[in-house]
Amino acid sequence: MNPFLNPITGIPFLKRFLFDPNRIKRMNPQQLEKYRNKVFRKIVKYAYTVPIYHQKYKATGIHPEDIRGIKDITKLPFITKKDLVDNYPDGIIPPNYDKSKAVVVSTSGSTGKPVSVFFDFSVYSGGIGAAIRTFLVHNVSWRKSKFANIGNFSPGKADEAVSRLFFTNAKFAYSSEKYGTFSAFEPIKEVMKKLDAFSPDIMLSYPVTYQNLAFLKNKGFGKNVNPKFLLVSGYVLDDYTRSYVEDAFKCKMFNGYGAAETSSEAGVAFECPQKTWHINHDYYHVETIDENMELLEPGKIGHIVVTRFFGKGTPLIRYTGLDDWVKLTDYYECGCRLCTPTFKDGVEGRRNTSIILPDGRVFPSASFAILSVVLNEMKTRKVKQFQIIQNKLDEIDILIVIDEDLRNKDPPIDTLFKKIKEIYQEKVGPGITISVKEVKNIKSDPNKPAPLVISRLSQKDWEIIIEKSK
Repeated sequence: MNPFLNPITGIPFLKRFLFDPNRIKRMNPQQLEKYRNKVFRKIVKYAYTVPIYHQKYKATGIHPEDIRGIKDITKLPFITKKDLVDNYPDGIIPPNYDKSKAVVVSTSGSTGKPVSVFFDFSVYSGGIGAAIRTFLVHNVSWRKSKFANIGNFSPGKADEAVSRLFFTNAKFAYSSEKYGTFSAFEPIKEVMKKLDAFSPDIMLSYPVTYQNLAFLKNKGFGKNVNPKFLLVSGYVLDDYTRSYVEDAFKCKMFNGYGAAETSSEAGVAFECPQKTWHINHDYYHVETIDENMELLEPGKIGHIVVTRFFGKGTPLIRYTGLDDWVKLTDYYECGCRLCTPTFKDGVEGRRNTSIILPDGRVFPSASFAILSVVLNEMKTRKVKQFQIIQNKLDEIDILIVIDEDLRNKDPPIDTLFKKIKEIYQEKVGPGITISVKEVKNIKSDPNKPAPLVISRLSQKDWEIIIEKSK
């Protein structure tokens, strides 16, 4: 039976659909904390029925009755990526869980073994308010707008799962005329051709996909691709890509943050028109930890730890597996009229895609993408794409793809490359070889966008350098 038509699931969904998106506007911080305490107690009680959580909680002497609110979260142990991998499938869901009504969503496995989790209708319907909230904040009607999701629709991936489990059953609200799915991994001209026929108002995709589409837009393709605004997910958005794409499409880009494990449809955080990264605080609790798994206070950058308050399937409580770097703030009153905790300065990328130097300095991918600053200062759009690769501790390559139509425009290639090398050399200091190289294209794995930063150092290299730098 269609879950939307089943009163047991359909009526709660309707309530969430109508009232949840404006909850963080409707509630003051005290009311919101009371709400968070309630949903947190509920999700801990559910997690206690899941073998991996039950084992960990029992080993530390914790029972759900010991958890009275979110302030007690530090009593609970962390859940790691390895925990989910090692206990899949039966250890990450309750013993009586009906797998036939669920989908298995897997990560890309870019940092090792893929993580697989179980989602069901309760996860996607439970997070609907967070998804709609993004549209409301940007003053865009989700119902009237034509939305194009350009993502990874391979079996078992988050985009395919939410499309199959949620949107397929919600055709009464999301018709194919209003909601279109497009593979980001088809030839880019074919993607643009399909988008041109669809004529979207809103698009969601990866930064590199947008950059390639913007390149085609500048060449005269996609006459009917004139979106009102662009949503970004999956990878860090650097300043150059943002300005390059915004110039091409004549609209603004905004970041979103989520992951396959957290339910990417309901983002953990999103960027408002003021470019503040608001945490969906009524759907998630976010903490940060250092390399020793010690909690950090707001204002200090650390690895993100996420707790999801909604849905069943595989619960996520104090999950450390995302491994992105953020700096948290307390409640912040933003010019967009939202008051939430935030990611100060956004998301700074994954540890394995960061640059580490022999002296122990670590540069998350976003903070090492200073090439964006150079290109914007030199007012050039001749760089079609770029990538930074750390081959060795003292050897970094910067790969550049040049737009052939702009090759002979100022600044000259030699001048541009010299400036790029100078600014990176200044950042890393002497003793590091910086090579700026022109390439015809940036390679990527099948069904996966090309990363902005690649580190070819091993985990052992990281551990040795970090240990020496203490």
